[in-house]
Amino acid sequence: MPLSLKPSTTTECNFSEWSINKKSRAKLIEVIAYLYLRQEENAERVINALEPRRRASKGKVVQNVVRKLTAPHAEDLELNRSGTDAEKEAAEKRIRTSIIHRDGLLFQHISWVAARMALPNGYMTAPHVRQADKGFDGFIVELDGNGREIKRIVLCEDKASKSPRSLISSSVWPEIGTILSGDRDDEILADLVTLLKSVPNIDPETAVDDVFWEGAREFRVAVATGEDQRKAGNFLHIIAGFEAVAGGALESRTAGVLPFDNVRSGLALLAGEVAAKVEEIAGV
Repeated sequence: MPLSLKPSTTTECNFSEWSINKKSRAKLIEVIAYLYLRQEENAERVINALEPRRRASKGKVVQNVVRKLTAPHAEDLELNRSGTDAEKEAAEKRIRTSIIHRDGLLFQHISWVAARMALPNGYMTAPHVRQADKGFDGFIVELDGNGREIKRIVLCEDKASKSPRSLISSSVWPEIGTILSGDRDDEILADLVTLLKSVPNIDPETAVDDVFWEGAREFRVAVATGEDQRKAGNFLHIIAGFEAVAGGALESRTAGVLPFDNVRSGLALLAGEVAAKVEEIAGV
């Protein structure tokens, strides 16, 4: 498997610590590369140990993908070295922002892989194309045994941060609160209908009309961070308060943490490896 998911017991949620093994790293890189190239079927084939199908890259997809995986950009580094004071200040801001955006988008792709492993029969939105995109980081629908009715609607929040606890408290928990209050029901409905249109033998609008809205909604929080955030041998403190914020049954709350020795350098290294794999797949 591309990732290892080690579950831990907690009343907050179904929690797991993720890790990238040396033996599986190449597979994970290949899966993410296909996802960045918008070849979701090939990504799933790699996960399932099947041979990917050869597809030609369109337009400047490869160049665009490599740029999104590259941070900071060369022009900002040059300005930071030789520009005016104002140019240096602006370049420094862009450098910080580009790294945060690269890491956030990359981790959304990693999180997609973990979700696909955990819910192999679920229907999932593909990772975002745009960096710092608005909307849900991920959206998963699981149908009942007959494939006609919605069993679960999983809303995903993915964060890559050096200080994840404060980010979760200030951003993710309030976001879940707005969802529970119904403030984003129209967005959920739009994403749900769009996703269900790709599901065979189901009427999206009928399925949505029949679903028990409050009972079907679930939440999944995933975090990439550094080993320095480990406390008492685990990362459970990061998602403290999940139960109080989201409520519901234990099974309706899922969380995962992927630790690196250093989250920024770890994701930077992985981004470079994915970029190289993208160019290899495309024959660049």
